[in-house]
Amino acid sequence: MVLSMYVIIPILFVMAVAMYTDLRSRLIYDWLTLPGIIYFLLVHAFLHPEKWLTYAIGAIVLGGISLLMAVISKGQMGGGDIKLLALVGAAVGWQAGLIVLMLTYLLAGVSVLPMWVISKMTGRMKIGREIPLAPFVAGGTSLMLVMVMYY
Repeated sequence: MVLSMYVIIPILFVMAVAMYTDLRSRLIYDWLTLPGIIYFLLVHAFLHPEKWLTYAIGAIVLGGISLLMAVISKGQMGGGDIKLLALVGAAVGWQAGLIVLMLTYLLAGVSVLPMWVISKMTGRMKIGREIPLAPFVAGGTSLMLVMVMYY
């Protein structure tokens, strides 16, 4: 997979904005994700139309898996997270998108699990039921981009 600067720079920008808004207000806005999905699908349609379907399937697969997880978790995952992951699928395709999804949840688990254990042991820290997911999506996306650039 070869990603151009038309993909790498915008996705890093989107991740930075999504992290900021998710940490600040627990929201990932549609004005960021929906135009982003369209942008990435159009970029891939022009840069390599022969592979465009891979990116469209990426948006559907990552969005669909995220939607399923939101339903199973009874709303613990928000709509902004679902659309952000669909955007990742549109940007990197379904195969790399699945790697991002795996890395996202691995990073979230490694980060949140110790805090949860400490809070249970000490009783001092309160861990909310809602953890902002955008920082972990950004981390997973960034790790995948590094892997693509060096391998």
